[in-house]
Amino acid sequence: VSITHTYRGDIAIKLSAPDGTTKTLKNISGSDSTDNVNATYTVDFGSASASGTWTLNVSDNYNQDTGQLNNWKLVF
Repeated sequence: VSITHTYRGDIAIKLSAPDGTTKTLKNISGSDSTDNVNATYTVDFGSASASGTWTLNVSDNYNQDTGQLNNWKLVF
């Protein structure tokens, strides 16, 4: 996951499998004032099928900062 952002502590990231199972990759942690997110997350979705639509949800619940999702990829 690559996100350009002025305060990464505001960002929450969740990944949803095609069957609707959702896992949190990153929670909001208001004390993390570093810029940007460039991270690899390892998540176990058990027997979820790799086929279908996977959804990455990125949210910023505060309005003072700006950012953008640059790219992300899913590796099985």
